[in-house]
Amino acid sequence: MAMQDCLLKIKGISLEFSGTPILKLVNLSLNQGEIHALVGENGAGKSSLFKCILGIISPSQGEIIFLNESLSGYSIREILRKGIAMIHQELMLIPELTVAENIFLGRESMPGKRMGLREINQATTDLFQEYDLDIPVGAFVKDLSIAHQQIIEIMRSVSQKARLILMDEPTSSLTEKEITFFKQLIFRLKSEGISIVFTSHKMDEVFGFSDKISVLRDGEMVGTFSKEEVNPMSLVQKMVGREMKDFYPKAISEVGESILSVDDLSCVPHFEHVNFTLCVGEVLGLSGLVGAGRSDIGQVLFGIKKKTSGQMFLKGQVYNPENPSDALRAGFGYLGEDRKEMGIIPEMNITENMSLGLLDAGYRKLCFIDDEKENSDAMDMQGRLSVHSAKEGQRIQNLSGGNQQKVLFGRILLNNPEVLILDEPTRGIDVMSKFEIYTLILSLKKQGKAILLISSDLPELLAMSDRVIVISKGKQMAEMTREEASPEQVLAYALH
Repeated sequence: MAMQDCLLKIKGISLEFSGTPILKLVNLSLNQGEIHALVGENGAGKSSLFKCILGIISPSQGEIIFLNESLSGYSIREILRKGIAMIHQELMLIPELTVAENIFLGRESMPGKRMGLREINQATTDLFQEYDLDIPVGAFVKDLSIAHQQIIEIMRSVSQKARLILMDEPTSSLTEKEITFFKQLIFRLKSEGISIVFTSHKMDEVFGFSDKISVLRDGEMVGTFSKEEVNPMSLVQKMVGREMKDFYPKAISEVGESILSVDDLSCVPHFEHVNFTLCVGEVLGLSGLVGAGRSDIGQVLFGIKKKTSGQMFLKGQVYNPENPSDALRAGFGYLGEDRKEMGIIPEMNITENMSLGLLDAGYRKLCFIDDEKENSDAMDMQGRLSVHSAKEGQRIQNLSGGNQQKVLFGRILLNNPEVLILDEPTRGIDVMSKFEIYTLILSLKKQGKAILLISSDLPELLAMSDRVIVISKGKQMAEMTREEASPEQVLAYALH
């Protein structure tokens, strides 16, 4: 490789916190105009490596060279000016500002130049026209979809003349259609000589987007491979350090009688005229684009939103929850699509997060909490679900995404529900945690639990579901068995 083609070179980077090694002698090279996937389980060191490149944290040894210049001693602002940008999984936009204001935030006053709102709007309009983007520059970010917010983050990096863009789980909140557009956009950036390093837990994206793939495991670089040298299964084995037979565990179990039925259910303006049944021991998949109404159906079933018409029946009886407490008492369990917004309380520990909302169900003694029973049940569930924590009483915010998700599953299972509503249960978690959650779902299915699975991950949805219902713009478009459904058919109905 010619030196002029080498954009970034990481040489022997090590990092440790309080004596605990996080990165161990990591080496990595990146060419100009290269799309590079960085994969590994949660906790493997991917985000820490990104932070070292961006200057957020300083490595304990090693060197990072960008455009033939060492980045040692430079501040974050200086590194950004040199042409490195990062798009975080949790988007770093200000909701109350407009699109244009977010694009040029912090750069309104440049040496020798001051940009007013009119200049900022015009510069953003010119940038969007160059990339054929139809996003109103004067719209408030809070009113835009997650997909459009993701694009704004990328365009902010482009406007900064970034030569290297680091992307942490950039498609975790996007639908298949939006991912297709995202792929076109990053390939356009590649053609302009911009390099991209991205992390992802989705094998189809790792192999569909990247030129090269690097694997981190326990802070060490396992190796860098071309797409032709590895396949999805061998890549997973390199990530976890042991052999795996299948991404999606298989389980054969009988589907029983109907436990939940929905008759002409509407929640205007989110969805209308939805009909389906859910049976004992069945996984019913709910597919569609983000905003199609899938999550809203789950929220109506759990009493978070109110139906505007139609009926729901549970075990043949009219079911009409006024709130989630009614749904819990009726035997429902619910996992929301955004665990930070709808699930965990970051400052609380694992036990407190597991028992949250269930105190009246089994842990309250008069005006007091039965701490002994609460701790005992939480510890048993933590062991059953293989929740890995550094110490007893650890705050949930210090756990990996996969372990946080397992704690939320524990909260559901402590109430012993008969019907589970799982909305994006594997979003933003690593491959091994996904496999453990798939195994758990199938175990619950074999126990006779009825499961409504809402997922934007089509391979996941089709592999785990007995039947699939497709929602498009609030309308029910199709119902298919596992044998009838294919990614092409589901996507065609979703785009109808």
